Amino acid sequence: MRLSAAPLRELPPVTKVLAGLFFAGWLAELFLGARLNVSLGLVPYLVTKQFWLWQTVTYIFIHADFWHFFFNALMLWMLGRLLEPEMGSKKFLLYFLVCGAAAALFTAAWTPESLIPVIGASGAVFGLLGAFAFLHPDTTVYFYFIFPMSARMMAFLLGALELVMTISRSGSRISSVTHLGGLAAGLLWLWAERRWRERPVEEEPDPEAVEKAEVDRLLEKISVKGQASLSRSELARLDDYAKKKGGRA
Repeated sequence: MRLSAAPLRELPPVTKVLAGLFFAGWLAELFLGARLNVSLGLVPYLVTKQFWLWQTVTYIFIHADFWHFFFNALMLWMLGRLLEPEMGSKKFLLYFLVCGAAAALFTAAWTPESLIPVIGASGAVFGLLGAFAFLHPDTTVYFYFIFPMSARMMAFLLGALELVMTISRSGSRISSVTHLGGLAAGLLWLWAERRWRERPVEEEPDPEAVEKAEVDRLLEKISVKGQASLSRSELARLDDYAKKKGGRA
C-alpha cells in the first residue's frame, strides 16, 4: 500500500471538509491571532477550571502559521484518502474528532494550570497515524520521510519519542503531550474495537434441538423403567411431540 498524496478531487468527502476547515482556521488565525487562540484554542486552565469544553474540538482547526497548517494538512491528505474509505466516512470523522478531543483532555490534565493556548490538528493526526499502523502494521513507511520501516515500528518510535519529549521538554512550544494523547487514544479505540469484535458470542440454543433432546431423554427413561415411570406432564410432552411429527404416542 502506498502512503502518498492524491489529487484533491480524489479525496473522500470528510477528508476534503476537514482540509477546508484547516485552511479556514489558518486564515482566521492570520486575522484574529491571540483573540482566536484564547476563545477557540485549547487553554488547559479554561478547560479544567471554567469547563470551556468546546475548546477540545475547536483547537484542532486553528494553526499558528503556514508550515504548521501545511504539515497537518499534508498528513491528513495522505492518511485520509486511505483510512476514510476503509473505516467509512462517519466512523472516520468520529474517530478523528475523538482522537483530537482525547488529546486535548490529556493535555489539559497534564498541565491543568497552563494559560498557554495549544492549537493545531497534530493530536488528531497522530491518531490517524496510529490507525494506519494498527490496520496496516507491516506496510513499509518512511519515518520522517527518510528511514524505511514498518508502520508498526513507526508508531512505536513516535510514541516513545513523544513520551520522552513530553517528560523532558515541558517548556517547548511544541505540545508533545498532545501528540502522545492523540496517538494513545487512537490505538486504544482500535484495540478495544478489535477485542469487542473477537469476543466469544453465545449462540441461542436451537428450540428444535432442545425439544428433541428432551424427547430422547424420555424415551430412554421408558426403555429403562417402562412407560409407567413417566409423569402426566412427560406423557403429554411425548404426545405433543408425536402429534407435531405426524403420529401419536
